[in-house]
Amino acid sequence: MVPINISHERFDILSQTIGCSKGSLPFTYLGLPLSLTRPLVVDYGPLISKCERRLSSVSSFLNEASRLELMNAVLSALPTYAMCTFLLPKTFIKQIDKFKKHCLWRGSDMNSKKPSKAAWPLICVPKDNGGLAALDLYFQNASLLLTIT
Repeated sequence: MVPINISHERFDILSQTIGCSKGSLPFTYLGLPLSLTRPLVVDYGPLISKCERRLSSVSSFLNEASRLELMNAVLSALPTYAMCTFLLPKTFIKQIDKFKKHCLWRGSDMNSKKPSKAAWPLICVPKDNGGLAALDLYFQNASLLLTIT
């Protein structure tokens, strides 16, 4: 049980009556950081590290076409649950896009200085218009929350 706007005495009575443990804010529920304030970028650290682990574990075995599919299927899908709930900070989206770029062009070698073969905005253009149809997380997040302006 997590108290919000109740006294400590009442909280003790309620937790003993129901027989549950006492908790406090902030905490993580179903992988999402919950608190009384807007989550900070550091609160999304576990999600960022999960994306990084996925990138380094399999992308070294794939060619560029397969890495594009991996990028769209996995690295774009992992933050979708959080994007349905919160308007993610732009720095978080930039970090995930950075992982997606590295996955596509460098494989698992994060320290490689190999330049990109195309600019990221061009990669996000649909295939019919000459791009690679990579998902733009900023617009996906805004559309999931219906906050496109």
